[in-house]
Amino acid sequence: MTGISRRALIAAAAAALVPAALPGPAAAQDLDRAKAEGLVGERPDGYLAVRVSRPEIEDLVDRINAERRQRYAQIAASNNVPLSAVERQAGQALIQRLNSGEYYMTAEGNWRQR
Repeated sequence: MTGISRRALIAAAAAALVPAALPGPAAAQDLDRAKAEGLVGERPDGYLAVRVSRPEIEDLVDRINAERRQRYAQIAASNNVPLSAVERQAGQALIQRLNSGEYYMTAEGNWRQR
């Protein structure tokens, strides 16, 4: 790893999964449903992507990505690591935790199903 401490990477992965990173229980339920229905998927950079465009899905993804970006920036600053490293680690952790049937995007930009 490129000089990034193990502690910082673990903190980034854990933070990506903290419920506080979501706007609230309703958003978490909406996200779970959108993932289960294949409407959204996780990207390797720690953010969500829309798979099936609908205004309400795009709004949900935008809200959650903004919350994630803010949290990742806090982690990067407090651990003195690049934001991109935190995003990458969070992306890996989120993809690993997907349920069977949910989607993720590869580094090449292709969709795969868990």
